[in-house]
This record gives sequence, structure tokens and C-alpha cells, in this order.
Amino acid sequence: MTNAQFEKCKQCLNRKRSVNNKENICNIKGKNLDFEDSCVDFILDSNVIVGTKNKIEAIRPNLERAKIAQVLIWIVMLLDAVSAFSSYLQYNLLLLLKNEEYVSDQVLDSNDFREQIIAIMYLGAFVVSIVTFLRWFRRAYYNLNIRVNCSHSEGWAAGAWFVPIISLFRPYQIMKEMDAKTTNLINSKTNNQLKSDVTVIGLWWALWIVSNYIGQYLFKVVSKSQTIEGFLNSTLIEIVNSILGVVLAIVTAITIRSYSKKETMLEEIEKREARTHNL
Repeated sequence: MTNAQFEKCKQCLNRKRSVNNKENICNIKGKNLDFEDSCVDFILDSNVIVGTKNKIEAIRPNLERAKIAQVLIWIVMLLDAVSAFSSYLQYNLLLLLKNEEYVSDQVLDSNDFREQIIAIMYLGAFVVSIVTFLRWFRRAYYNLNIRVNCSHSEGWAAGAWFVPIISLFRPYQIMKEMDAKTTNLINSKTNNQLKSDVTVIGLWWALWIVSNYIGQYLFKVVSKSQTIEGFLNSTLIEIVNSILGVVLAIVTAITIRSYSKKETMLEEIEKREARTHNL
């Protein structure tokens, strides 16, 4: 197979997205790759955009989505901090009850009302934050798929979060691929020697997994709590989970900002190249 034929194979609907070598790129079983001229099974993928100018025009703006996603994450972080303080107040209140000290019904009702309001606000902000993050994440992977042959389709950038088992590793793989390939593209086009943010991305994903595990465990503990001791334990877990949420929000915002800077930098480089090419 010639290099020209290989380039067409990378645009074919029958290609393996996760493979980028001549020997294994074809997804047709038993296919002989020693063909002459052009492959009779070749079908140009309409999602693959050929040509520098066409690629630049196909890139969709993503900076605004990155900014919105970060704002919502900061709001979630603020609510996590408020939740941690509220849980601390509830913990002290439970200690009074455990020690059989007098606590008025008004104080108990105020505590329950405060906790409910914070929970509702947090749930709403968290859901909106997820939506804005996924919109940014999918758009970023879409743009990268235009520039290079990625391991998955853009749909996986959103769908992978909701598939059991796969959700434990696929979003992390996509984020790491996005950062690595974007960094390599920038380095190949400039004298910069940027490094991929592997450590930050790894920390981000580890915090996400741990936070989800604690959240699921907390839900089980709260649903089974029937005693003061049980409520004390669940409140302590709530405090830990909220503090972890603050850290997770900070790392997530850093991850988005870091990649967004690289994506913007790459877009500016490509536009300069296009202008130079047109001169």
C-alpha cells in the first residue's frame, strides 16, 4: 500500500478509528490491502474534511463554551463550600442531641430547611454544570476529530459518561487523547515544546472517581440512618464529600482552562498558516 492509498484509507468509513497503521487500519474481515490504484470498497467518510482551508472553516468555536463551563463549575464549588459549612453546623447540632442537651424545635426545623435549600440549589447547579461541561467536551473532541484521526467519534465524548463500566475509563482516555494530540499539533507547527498535562488530567479523573464512590456510599448511609450516631457518621461523610467537591471543582476548572488555551492557540496558528498560504 502506498502512502497516498493509506491517506485515503484513513478517510474511509470502513477504517478502524483506534488504529493508525497500514497493516491493521481496515475493518473489513479478510480484506487484501495489496490493491492497485484505489480500493473498490473505499467510501469517503462525509465526516472527514480534507484540505487546510476546509478544515479551518469546519472548526466550531468552543472558547465561549469553555468559559460557561468554568463559571458553572465555580458555582458548584461555592455551593460545595456552603454545604460543608452547613453540614458542620448540623454535626454540632447532632452532638448536642447526642449529649441530651435541649434543642428547640425551631432550631431543628431551621437546620432541616437550610439543608434542603442547599441540596436543591446544589442539585440544580450540578446538573447544569454537567450539561455545560459535556457541551464543551464534545465540541473540543469534534474539533480534534477534524484535525486528526481520533480513536473515537465525537458522540463518545458525551455518551461515554453514561455507559456502565466504560464510564470508568473512556472519558479519561478521551481527555488524555485530546490534550496529547493537541499538544503534539502545536509543537509540530511551532518552536514551542509544550507538555501534555498528564498529571493534572490523572488527578482530575481520580478525584472524579473517588467523589462518585463517596457520593454513592453516602446515599446508602443516609437512607439507612435511624440513630443519632448514624446521622453523625453520615454528616461527617457529607463534610468530607463537600470538601472533596471543592478540590475536584478547582482541578476541573484548571483542566478546562488549560486545554482551552491550547485549543485557542492551535486555532490561531492554523489561521496564520492559512493567511500565509493565501499570500
